[in-house]
Amino acid sequence: MSATSEKVTTVTTICTVILRELRTERGLHQAQVAEWIAKTPSAWTKIESGKAPMQFEIFIRVCRGFQVWPSAVMATAERYASYLGQLNWSVISSELPSNEDDLLEFAQQYWGSPGCRNSVANRWNQLPVLNGPQWNADGTILVSAPFLFATNPTFRDIQLSAQEPPSLGF
Repeated sequence: MSATSEKVTTVTTICTVILRELRTERGLHQAQVAEWIAKTPSAWTKIESGKAPMQFEIFIRVCRGFQVWPSAVMATAERYASYLGQLNWSVISSELPSNEDDLLEFAQQYWGSPGCRNSVANRWNQLPVLNGPQWNADGTILVSAPFLFATNPTFRDIQLSAQEPPSLGF
């Protein structure tokens, strides 16, 4: 993460986070997405984790696999870019090394957190990623969990300190 108070991310990272959340919401495995794009599961994992670039053709195929218009994903990405911009993030359209991309780093921390693992079993109380962000009349903003994790230190602390559910021994 950048040492300065201003955080930086890219439009591509926002789209990648949206697609990862969409995959999780629909209960799909990375191998299923990899099959849609005619790549190995490890190739898709690299794209999803920001270690390999997402080419436009792959973006289109993944959206089609989810049966979502690419324009809907892009419109969602524009709303999240606006949300991040309101919080003084820089959203750039050029490439950025993954170790300098704050959203990517926060999203990976979120996906590895106990709070995220707990939420996978019950997504009822979470805003679907394509529906966000939502600006409410009372001044609150509803955002998908990885974006909230990146922008809200209190939510981040709760997710990182959440208790893992006990194993059922299966």
